[in-house]
Amino acid sequence: MISPLKKLAVGCLLVLTVFAACNKQEYQSVEALDAQNIEAYIQANNLNVQPLGNTGMYYQVVEEGKGAELDYTGRYPIVYTVKSLDGSYNVADTFSASNRYMDYLGYFLGSSPQGSSAAASPNYQEIFERDEGLKHILRNVLQKADGKVRVLIPSRLLNYGPNGNDDLGIPPNASMDYVLHVIDSASMPAYEDASIRKRIEALGLNLEEYETTESGIYYHISEQGTGDPITVDSTVTVAYALTLFNGNDIERSDSASFALTGLIPAWREVVPKLNKGGEVRFFSPSKSAYGYAGGNIPFSPLEFSITVRDDSSSDEDE
Repeated sequence: MISPLKKLAVGCLLVLTVFAACNKQEYQSVEALDAQNIEAYIQANNLNVQPLGNTGMYYQVVEEGKGAELDYTGRYPIVYTVKSLDGSYNVADTFSASNRYMDYLGYFLGSSPQGSSAAASPNYQEIFERDEGLKHILRNVLQKADGKVRVLIPSRLLNYGPNGNDDLGIPPNASMDYVLHVIDSASMPAYEDASIRKRIEALGLNLEEYETTESGIYYHISEQGTGDPITVDSTVTVAYALTLFNGNDIERSDSASFALTGLIPAWREVVPKLNKGGEVRFFSPSKSAYGYAGGNIPFSPLEFSITVRDDSSSDEDE
């Protein structure tokens, strides 16, 4: 006859064995969870994507590249959108800093931190040394600039990993859906010209009223002004607004004084077309603004509205 204590011990052992077995069955590796999430997303959205070997990534070339061969040591303008598979994270504003990159392809990760500044940190050396992720797709699948590719990438290959990033609002185990457009530097003038024309039309403005400079600036003088002419050496007091192409105002003032010689090329080129009291609205490609590297936003075209209140240099000449 088995004693009650032995029965209790056997019962506990059976419970522990069943519990351990359940835990073993319920445990799922990051690789398996990533694969499950991506496969379900592909089926739910009826996507026509191809697997890239055993990387866990899937891709679809949306536009074949026709520009220069892509290389990790080359610097390329990249515009991209990204969203988590569950839709809780979605960054689609292609005129924001979060969706633009202008640096070495080998330092491209698809989210901050990335680029040369991150590469200088010892904490990211191991990440940049790996030949994987989005940069691998761009170099080995897209292969050439002036192309576009869609990529489904598992969470474990992203720089924040399967833990996500609370600061960016990225949940854990968030595999991502990217659309990446790599622009050939030689194509940038045409690309930005198209962006400017689309912006003018989107605002409901008459494109035919805008003149263009040799540098690609579109401008419309609504009021010439009756005061003294402005020169490239003038110090002017202006009311102005600076707007991104997504409609966000980033600078605005009713009265600010500037020496034109210290401003971006677009101002030095357009403002001297006015007289004191003049008003102008213009759209500048990034090359005439803050360059391809940009100030805060890489290769960002900009919109300006300016009214010249005063020209202090004309007072000095009297």
